[in-house]
Amino acid sequence: MSLSIKAELNADVNELARATTLNVLKGVVLATPRDTGRAKGNWQVSISGPINTQTELLDLTGRLAINKGLVKILAAKTVKNPVFWVTNNLPYIEGLNAGTSTQAPAKFVETVIKQVTNG
Repeated sequence: MSLSIKAELNADVNELARATTLNVLKGVVLATPRDTGRAKGNWQVSISGPINTQTELLDLTGRLAINKGLVKILAAKTVKNPVFWVTNNLPYIEGLNAGTSTQAPAKFVETVIKQVTNG
């Protein structure tokens, strides 16, 4: 007798990938310093490759960026072994992550990823 758990494992991997991506997205959006809301609004989710564009979304609370990302994450429910990308292409996001704003500590992105992945 042989049993296959491949389908169950694929579903579990997909669910874990989606949950982790959503938690990373929420974390980085909420941790991003806010002036106009452009940096918060430029966090974007994609599957199988990074987004190379910017959005003009001004998002003071981060809710819009999180909701837009959630739609993409939920759409990947049936994707086998999804690879998610959480991207922000603003030219100054690296500076914000380096600590140029007093609103967020340096390396806030890395801190969120470590917290979410227990790394």
